[in-house]
Amino acid sequence: MTRTLEFYFDYGSPYSYLADTQVEAIARRAGATLARKPMLLGGVFKATGNHSPAEMPQKSQWSGFDMPMWARHYGVPFQRNPFFPVNTLALMRGAAAAQIDGLFERYHPAIYRAMWVDGRNLNDINEIAEVLTAAGLDAAKFGKRIQDQ
Repeated sequence: MTRTLEFYFDYGSPYSYLADTQVEAIARRAGATLARKPMLLGGVFKATGNHSPAEMPQKSQWSGFDMPMWARHYGVPFQRNPFFPVNTLALMRGAAAAQIDGLFERYHPAIYRAMWVDGRNLNDINEIAEVLTAAGLDAAKFGKRIQDQ
């Protein structure tokens, strides 16, 4: 039987970013195929009555300590995004389009890096276009794909 590790992620979650830096190695160790699954964390929060750490002072304070600690532990770059929280609907639609179009391997790391390493304002469509262009992707095409239901 083939094993699959399904990894559900949202670019707006710093914990998702940190987990993403480790998930390929975990899949390898488990002898599993990795399947990254874009999802809207805000929708999950709404459906479950939960809230983002950005909305809850105690969660925010704890995550401000916890996330840099895990980044150091994993040996990965991390910077709290000064534009957080970011509405990730367009980014997650872009991830789905990138998977369909076979461009995910360029899209995915570029978006995570822009969000949690470079601290880019991904609420701004022009910033997203710059990130995509720098990754060698057609920003105009992604703009159209993001609009596609």
